[in-house]
Amino acid sequence: MTKLHFVVNEDWAFISHFYERAVAAKSAGYKVGISAHLGDKRSILENAGFTLYPHHISRSGTNPLVEIRNLLAMVKVFRASKPDIIHLIALKPIVIGAIAARIYGKAQVVCAPIGMGYLFSSSDRKARFLQPVIRFMLRRILNLRNTQVIIENDEDCASLISGKFVKVTNIQVIKGAGVDLSSYQATPENFDTQVVTMFARVLRDKGVLDFVAAANIVHRQFPKAAFQLVGDCDPGNPTSFNENDVRSWESAGSIRWLGYRNDVPALLAASNIVCLPSYREGLPKTLIEACAAQRAIVATDVTGCREVVTHGSNGLLVPVRNPEQLATAISQLLGDQVQRTTFAKNGRLRAENEFASPIVIERTLAVYKKVLSV
Repeated sequence: MTKLHFVVNEDWAFISHFYERAVAAKSAGYKVGISAHLGDKRSILENAGFTLYPHHISRSGTNPLVEIRNLLAMVKVFRASKPDIIHLIALKPIVIGAIAARIYGKAQVVCAPIGMGYLFSSSDRKARFLQPVIRFMLRRILNLRNTQVIIENDEDCASLISGKFVKVTNIQVIKGAGVDLSSYQATPENFDTQVVTMFARVLRDKGVLDFVAAANIVHRQFPKAAFQLVGDCDPGNPTSFNENDVRSWESAGSIRWLGYRNDVPALLAASNIVCLPSYREGLPKTLIEACAAQRAIVATDVTGCREVVTHGSNGLLVPVRNPEQLATAISQLLGDQVQRTTFAKNGRLRAENEFASPIVIERTLAVYKKVLSV
């Protein structure tokens, strides 16, 4: 039996973005192992029949001694699980996991640098310091002989190729995590409501402050509009806000914070517009879910969002870090039911033709077959 071993930062991230593919791989005859920081999603992974190998890699940690210890622990895990394919997801697992895989020496490697991460979207001092180091390491890791790369959008793919991070023959675009169209029904919106929803972790780089500022502006013209923020704080991410910050926005009357929710299809059905003013994305799952649920979108004109939203077709794109233009776009859609309906229907068609789970699963399994044939 071919053994497939995933390495990812958090169990919830795996559930959100790779669970369906892991289940499909298991059904296709692979024995699946997962290394992750395990929390309250552990039982879901255990019940699916995956073998779990907990790790303690910090997404924000930079202590060399700690990272060397993590590296050696990962080598030990690989020697125990004996994988034929190692699928590394996100920057930190790629850096540590690829070196560990090289030491292990008996597996093909698939790297998925989803979203390119905080390091490549943030301008803070720590990120600027680490960027050249990570770029140096990635250029060598992604070019290793036994390595294939899965990237989520065409822009990042072109950048990695032009920057000589990877050869064109060793990289493939697979558009996001996929969406289960049976779970996200295409339902007409309620024209009696004005609900604008942002689904995202409460991170600065997701544009949360811009969403709050835009809500204040829109309320002058549409005082009954409801702005909802759905998502949890993420203390492991350097750009996360804390609960007190979010509660202060609620107290000011700007937004309503719903926190983490597992009823996303219902929340989408109750929304009129989905908004994501992110500073950078790989391919945002929240937007492909919005497409599947047949909702109009307002997003920033950045890598990743552009892969899902075509301006004037299924949504509106606005400049990044610009709450005023974000508010203008939201107000435009709140005032135009016909345009919202047109955008919503076009989005559903994109979900069916580009983002449906079977498409993503088939293309991912094809990568595994490719690396095994090398």
